[in-house]
Order: sequence, then structure tokens, then C-alpha cells
Amino acid sequence: MDVSSPASRRTLLRLATAVSLGGAVAATPLPAFAKSTRCPLPRSLSVTAPGVYPEGVAWDPTRKAFLVGSSAQGTISVVRADGTVTPLVAPFARVSVLGIVVDAPRRRVLAAYTDYFFRLMGIVDPTLPPVSGVGVFDLDTGAVQHLVDLSDGQAQPRANDVTVDREGTIYVTDTGVDTISVVSRAGRLLHVIRDDRFLTEATGPNGIVHHPAGFLLMGKYDGGRLFRVDRPRSARPKVSEVRLDRAPATMDGIALRPDGSLVVVSNDLSPADGRPGRDAVLELRSTDCWRSARTVRDQTWPFEDPTTVAVTPYGDYVVSGGLREILTGVPSTTPGQFHLRRR
Repeated sequence: MDVSSPASRRTLLRLATAVSLGGAVAATPLPAFAKSTRCPLPRSLSVTAPGVYPEGVAWDPTRKAFLVGSSAQGTISVVRADGTVTPLVAPFARVSVLGIVVDAPRRRVLAAYTDYFFRLMGIVDPTLPPVSGVGVFDLDTGAVQHLVDLSDGQAQPRANDVTVDREGTIYVTDTGVDTISVVSRAGRLLHVIRDDRFLTEATGPNGIVHHPAGFLLMGKYDGGRLFRVDRPRSARPKVSEVRLDRAPATMDGIALRPDGSLVVVSNDLSPADGRPGRDAVLELRSTDCWRSARTVRDQTWPFEDPTTVAVTPYGDYVVSGGLREILTGVPSTTPGQFHLRRR
């Protein structure tokens, strides 16, 4: 992803400065949903929230609302059904908050964060060590519980997405050093999963989910490859590639649906293998426990640069957060807005 242009540097610096001076999103919260047999969410939400630029989205079942991160401000916000945006997690460092997930049984929200974009554009002191890790926050108050450093002495770490298993173990992908980090429920780094097939000179391990059968599914952005990781908490996990009938050019965020299918978001923000990327949302199904999978639905997406998807009781909502403006400095076609749309 080319975020080194002067225009993108000005965009990110302006937004980061604004939030450090108290410019975080503020709004009046919406009351909780009343019980209804009808879907309480519209088909599409165009949310006015200048400076947020969400890359990640999650469904919060306790609020019946969305949570979104901010690639420019390092925050997490609540998005209600009417498009109202309310701060939950305040800026805790000069970082981008990317993938997020709600761990409802333990009433916490988990977020992958990195200062990679700020560092690449010279906004942070290059003599300081990189900041990259996973944050654990109280779901009710947004208070910080743990900030787990996952930089591992690497020059350009980029924590990207996060998932959690039934025991509370956390798994974090890194698109810069091509790894999956395993973090205990208490916030301690247990070990790092590496595999030569994860490696790339471009953008590596990205979206990740935990399957109820106990394994991980992880998408590699570059080339649209999907991997299954068995025994991920053990010292010797087993990594195998899922055979796809047709791989997308890129694989960004992924989400597992209650019916067992996998929703995959693809875009052209950073294609590197020569194939032209496209903005699309795919649905994959497997009949052999994710040793292979086939595409059963492929939608060209109407909003540019979708990055990931949140599964809700009312459908699967894809976020288009205007990331191209952050990455290149080219103004969004809908400035000051991001979009959530049901597929």
C-alpha cells in the first residue's frame, strides 16, 4: 500500500492532530432497540463522521450496534442504527486501530493497532521503536485492560486483524512480518505462528476467524489465499492451505457465518501479484471442514474499497471506510463519510 505520497501524509497528519486536540467523534447515543420482529437495521448506512476512516467493524450484541475502529485517530466508536456515532475507546497512542472483535462472554473488545502508517510518513519519531500490538478494552466503558506489544523487534510490524476463541485466547495477524501471534486471555504473548507460505514482499496475513471446531481460518491478502491452522495454541500448530475453486486477487477481512459459510471481502487497495483487483464480497462454502472450499456467491461491491464485514442477526454488513484517502491522499468520493451496507 502506497501511503508515502505528500497528500496522504497531510491527510493523516491533519486527522491525527485534530484528535490529539480533542477532535474525537462525539454524538448523542441512540436508545436501545425495542423488541421487534422486523430488522432494526437499514439496508445501508452512510455515516457522517469526518476523520474516522474505519478499516475494521464488529457487531456488539450487548448494544445491538456496530463498533468501528479508526485508522487515523486510534479510537473505537459505537455506530447505532440511525447512523449516530459515539466514542467508546479514546486515543491511547498515535496508532491506527484496524481489525476489531467483540468478546461478549468476557465483556471486552479486542483491537489490532499499529503506527506503521504514521511511521512511513514521518509523523512519529523514527528513532523510537515501532508500535504494534493488540489492545484489550472494557466493552462497557472502553477502559484499557491490556496493551500487548507484538512488535517483536521487527522493523515494520503491522498488526492487522484479531479473533478470539471460546477460552479467550487471542490471535492477531501481522501483514508486515507475515505471522499470527497467540496471546493469552490475561494478555501475555504465548508464541508466534510462522509458515513460509505466509511470506510475501507485499501485504501478507490479513483477515482471521476462529472456527467452532477449534482451528483458525486466515486469509493472505496478496494472492487471495486461505489457510487453516490446527492446534493454534500448541507449540506445534499445523498449517494447511485451503484449496479454493477460484481465489480472489486479494483477501482482506473475513467473517464466519452461523450457517458455516465464510464471507470474504476483496479490494484493489494493494494488489501485488499482477492480477487486477476489484471491490467484491464473496461467500465461500466447504463440505470437508475447510480443507477445500468453493465460491457460491460473488458480488461486485457498490461502495469503493470495502475492507471487512460484520455478521449480525440481521445480515452481514460490509464497511467501506475511505481508506484510499488515507493511503494515497486522493479525496474520497463521499468526503467525511463511511458506509455500512448489508450484502
